[in-house]
Amino acid sequence: MTDLTGTWYISPTPFTDDGAVDTDSLRRIVDAAASWGADGITILGVMGEVADLTAAERETVLSTIAAAANNTIPFAVGCSAPAAAVVRANVARAVEQGASAVMVAAPALLKDTDQIAGFYRAAVGDSPVPVIVQDEPAATGVTLPVSALLAALDAAGSTVVKLEDPPTPPKIGRLLAQRPELTVFGGLGGVSAYSELRRGAAGTMTGFAYPEILKAIRVAFAAGDLARAAALNDRFLPYLVFEGQLKVGLGIRKEVLRRRGVLTTARTRALNPLPDPATLAELDDVLARVGLTPSVEPLELA
Repeated sequence: MTDLTGTWYISPTPFTDDGAVDTDSLRRIVDAAASWGADGITILGVMGEVADLTAAERETVLSTIAAAANNTIPFAVGCSAPAAAVVRANVARAVEQGASAVMVAAPALLKDTDQIAGFYRAAVGDSPVPVIVQDEPAATGVTLPVSALLAALDAAGSTVVKLEDPPTPPKIGRLLAQRPELTVFGGLGGVSAYSELRRGAAGTMTGFAYPEILKAIRVAFAAGDLARAAALNDRFLPYLVFEGQLKVGLGIRKEVLRRRGVLTTARTRALNPLPDPATLAELDDVLARVGLTPSVEPLELA
């Protein structure tokens, strides 16, 4: 069974200039994530713009990643949907393609969180692969108190959480205080990664364009070298914050991945699909300030 800990990289869905899913870039993402030291790759999540993909495009992403990741890197698949039956179908397809785990969030706009256990039981209660319960209120509109999150985990037969309900460190602490054996991933671009580790997080699962940085922080922390972990965090925090901006962050992230030689374009499916000139100038500035020159080669950290 895949070890669901460490630094997992969340893949964007790349597009060509004409807006089609870019399968060549998808294959490069897999190779790059592995070379950058990611412990796994997650697809078809919020960062993957999954809500804006057709069913055929979703299948293209899944099958392309599955073929590229075979014997290269484990992959998890976002299977969230408003209806349990759709989640089950998504899970079945992910398992057929060799997924090591599936990730499922609460159904969008669920008002009565007392129903959360029933949803997860119906959707993934008998999943043949580990289930990552995603706590992501910005995308779902559903805020799960720790009690509801624990109920969802029990119903799913899961011990793994991707926690993205800010501020994340205190909630991670409350969750682990009640159930210390859980594996909790931080997300949200890695902006709070160092603080999340201090509260007991097992690592990060995010699409930050330099997963090597997040891994280096985690490895230093795990080795007991909190000074190095904090120094790395502080050195790159301006860029972490810049890339993690709401609304424009995905376009920035894709632009950096384009500069790293992984994506062909930085296109998203938003109304403004490319970063504007002012944003690109600010990106140049922050990369220079933290000493990053984008390259597909793994970042060497002194």
